Amino acid sequence: MKTYTVHADYHAEENSIIEKLKLSELVDSQEFSMNEAWINIGGWQSWNPGFEIAPGKEQPSLTNRLIKGWNNYLVFPNSKFKPSKNLVLAQFITYLRWGDFYLVFASVGNVSRVLPPVQFIFDRSQNTVTIEICDKGNDWRRDDITAQIEIFTASSFFECKDKLREIYNTLHFSHISHLGKTPGGWESWYNHYANIDERLILQDLEALTKSENLISKGSYSSRIFQIDDGWEQALGDWQPRTDRFAKGLAPIVQKIEEAGFIPGLWIAPFIIDARSKTAREHPDWLLKNEKHELVTAGYNPLWGKKGNFYCLDLSKDQVIEYLDRLMERIINEWGFRYIKLDFMYAGMLYGDYENPTASYKIYNRAIAALTSRSKTKRGEAVAYLGCGIPFELSFKYTPLCRIGCDTYEHWKNKLARLLNWNGRNEAYLNLKDTLGHALWDNTVFANDPDVVFVRSQNCSLTTEQKLLIAKVNTLFGSQFMYSDDPGKAGLTEHQLEAQINEFRSKYAGQEFGLIQTQEDVFKIFNRSRTIKGTVNLRNYYADIQQSD
Repeated sequence: MKTYTVHADYHAEENSIIEKLKLSELVDSQEFSMNEAWINIGGWQSWNPGFEIAPGKEQPSLTNRLIKGWNNYLVFPNSKFKPSKNLVLAQFITYLRWGDFYLVFASVGNVSRVLPPVQFIFDRSQNTVTIEICDKGNDWRRDDITAQIEIFTASSFFECKDKLREIYNTLHFSHISHLGKTPGGWESWYNHYANIDERLILQDLEALTKSENLISKGSYSSRIFQIDDGWEQALGDWQPRTDRFAKGLAPIVQKIEEAGFIPGLWIAPFIIDARSKTAREHPDWLLKNEKHELVTAGYNPLWGKKGNFYCLDLSKDQVIEYLDRLMERIINEWGFRYIKLDFMYAGMLYGDYENPTASYKIYNRAIAALTSRSKTKRGEAVAYLGCGIPFELSFKYTPLCRIGCDTYEHWKNKLARLLNWNGRNEAYLNLKDTLGHALWDNTVFANDPDVVFVRSQNCSLTTEQKLLIAKVNTLFGSQFMYSDDPGKAGLTEHQLEAQINEFRSKYAGQEFGLIQTQEDVFKIFNRSRTIKGTVNLRNYYADIQQSD
């Protein structure tokens, strides 16, 4: 391995370029060219495309001309680089691959300290890699360490994975050890979306406990029941809607515990609706730019005035205190022990902070405060699931992490594709991300690939597609969740559940690797190479055979 430790002697007005390396300095340039390499793009946060780019193919665009509010989701903060025919942008952990040979670039500065996140810019025409750090606003002192990059080669998937496991120091997995090796369960989003209330939630809880379903018939080390978006009064007003949860959430938590599940709750703590009570009472808490305009965090037609929502100024001590009180209420007053932290990328948006510094330092303080409660006051362990979260800055705090875009009850999202939205919710794209981050599972993160589907209602996925999703999530994910109404399952659903659980009982304990051979086609194999197979997204199947 080569370790690049870069020191500073300047003040960062914009993102800094700290290094430009030639491929010939790292491998034999006569044998290897970037034009012939598969390039894994890692990803800035959960919803970034995070798979391999084939030789000659262009990286999906990260910006959208029609809906500019989406651009903050995917663009590495403050960067001026854009993907092109020759430029491929990657973040955190990336590699060039020629067959079974890997040249890996891994930013490891945040393993033992707090450093800016890193972006790698691969120039195919020049055979160079430029290293950029997100340090705008930081006041560096001479000889401060600005980045640490491990660069190494590997001759197989598992050699690569073992080296990553070594350098990322998996002690942070102790935060979720109480979940065991096979956590799974149910969450409300993909069946009800935001249209939830006490009646629906309790109906689904009862059905999970009194019917045969994917979770009751499967073997899991821990079982989760998570209430997703729709319970809150507004973004920023994190109290239950009285028209939907008249008795509050604590009585529901008690019923979840009595049913044998770990109670979970979704929140998006860094974003806020300008119409919320919190925003009206504390307008100075909302992040603004140098022109005193609100910094837009993103676009969602269900949220905010005209779909725009905003972010909090996390440099303010009052905001950190507000977030700390929020977590105290959720964990120790209501009793939730599994917290899904969503839209966390907003904490890295740059603005006219009350206490100016670089956004990565502000983000680190905020996520440390959010996740500071490892146990409830009663001594029960608490787990945090990161989603929409900056990977590099978060793995120590949320080792359980969504590692792809949201899935969908349809194979492709036709409208989002028409709008050229490359962070779209989509079953196909979600699988691409899950496979693209296979190296990360139990190495840097316990990968959360999102939910599987068995239902027939309100779902256009074929049986083959549903089985494919379940198999990929089993082989390359650490958590197994679903979201269907178990009370509506019929013979068709039960037959599919049986197939899924049979596959899981056979392979869930195995460690699998992969190598992409064609667009949407992957060879898969276990560590001992006694099991091999193919995942084919083009023809919707995952085929596994025992080797002789």
